[in-house]
Amino acid sequence: MSENWVLKEDEAVELLALLITSARIQLDEPAHYGPLRLLTATERLSGMIRERSSDKSRAFLQENIERVPEMRMAMSDVESYTAALDERCRAVAACLLRHSAQAEGES
Repeated sequence: MSENWVLKEDEAVELLALLITSARIQLDEPAHYGPLRLLTATERLSGMIRERSSDKSRAFLQENIERVPEMRMAMSDVESYTAALDERCRAVAACLLRHSAQAEGES
């Protein structure tokens, strides 16, 4: 297989456990905690793969995931929180476009 693996099996199981238990606890928590739990999973995944990622992915992770803790602090300011999430979504889209262009160039 020509693709590089960036996640070990035990890391994948840990992440799945976080996502499953987060889904369960969401039944009892306020709805606005959902995005917070997803951001927590994002931070964990980033920490697991950062050193094994390509340079482009690593740059994305460093530039964007490091901003997650400050976003958590803005959670009570819904407008700022939403704007920060929107900014991260634009960054993800740009990263996906770069990866897509890179993959097309390799074909």
